[in-house]
Amino acid sequence: MSSLLEVRQVSKRFGGLAAVSDVSFTLNRGDVLAVIGPNGAGKTTLFNCMTGFLRPDSGTVWFDGQRIDRWPPHRTASYGLVRTFQSIRMFPGLTVYESLLASVPTSNRHSQGQRSVVDDAIAIIKRLQLESVADRRCDDLPLLAQRTVEVGRALMARPVALLLDEPTAGATIGEREILGSLIADLQASGVSLVLIEHNVPFVMSVSTHIVVMHFGKVVATGPPQTVANDPVVREIYLG
Repeated sequence: MSSLLEVRQVSKRFGGLAAVSDVSFTLNRGDVLAVIGPNGAGKTTLFNCMTGFLRPDSGTVWFDGQRIDRWPPHRTASYGLVRTFQSIRMFPGLTVYESLLASVPTSNRHSQGQRSVVDDAIAIIKRLQLESVADRRCDDLPLLAQRTVEVGRALMARPVALLLDEPTAGATIGEREILGSLIADLQASGVSLVLIEHNVPFVMSVSTHIVVMHFGKVVATGPPQTVANDPVVREIYLG
C-alpha cells in the first residue's frame, strides 16, 4: 500500500512551549488514521502545521509526492488535502445548499464549471442525507447537522484526503454511529482520512491506524488493538 501523507519530524513551538515535538507518521492510501491524546497534546497544532495554517519550526510534510509545509492553506486544499475545524464555521444566514456552493473558491468554480459545482452540491446533500434540511439556514440546525454540513463543504473541494478535527464532539451515541457510517462510506469511495478524536471507543471502531500524542510527542502508534494494549497509552487514559 503506497503512502499518501507523510509527516516527518515536525516540531512547533510557541515561545517556551513545545506544542509539537519531532512528530512523524504516515497515512497510506485508503486508511483511516486517528490522532488521539489528552487536551493540550498538540493535535490541532499538528493539523494546522499539516494544512498551511501554521509553519513548522522544523520537519517537513509531504502529500502525494509534494512537499507542502510551506504552502498556504488554499493551495494545500486545492491539491486535495482538505480539513474541517474543531469550532464549526458556518456562513451566517445561508442555507445548507447555499453553504455548499459558497464553499467552492472562484478559481475552482471556473475550472469545474458551474453545472459541475451544482451537481456536486446536490450529490453531497443526498450522500450526507441532508435533503430534509437543504433549504434551512445552517445556523438554525442542530449540532450534528452543522458538523455534517462542515463535512459536506469539505467534500465540495473533492478531497483526496480529509482531515476531521473532533467530528464527534457533542454527539450522542446514535449520532456517533451515523458519523462512523459516513467515515466508512468515505473510505470505501477512495477518500483517505485523518481524525483528531477524544472518544476512544469511536476511534477503535473506525480507524485502521492510531497515533497517540502526549505533551506534543508521539508516545505510541500502530493498529487499534496494538495501541489499546500499550502500557503507556493505558497509563495516559486510565492514570
